[in-house]
Amino acid sequence: MMIRMPRGDIRLVRFLINDLNGTSTDVDFTEIYFTVKRTARDRLYEFQKRLSTGEITKINLGDYQIKIEPGDTNKMLVNNPRFPNYVFDIQLNYKDMIKETFTGTFVLTDEVTYAENE
Repeated sequence: MMIRMPRGDIRLVRFLINDLNGTSTDVDFTEIYFTVKRTARDRLYEFQKRLSTGEITKINLGDYQIKIEPGDTNKMLVNNPRFPNYVFDIQLNYKDMIKETFTGTFVLTDEVTYAENE
């Protein structure tokens, strides 16, 4: 999975959670984390969103949405040769166990219209 967006913009990212048969599942997760880092080995993250804080919302059966806001990416680097792309994961927690983790690439592109130009 890849998320691509301009730095400093708003992006709504929807994702579906299905069971092994590909059917939308209605599990009451105790927590969902969406974490973005420079590399998977980094301990510190660039930003993180959580279900428990309302930054991840349930839309429908097995259908969730993450809202990435301008402040989440404003200070992140674009086109850095050392790490041209960031990484992310979505971790699903059910009770005291991790249910599943999805990983992907988070790509920031240059801003064109800055806040002060709006």
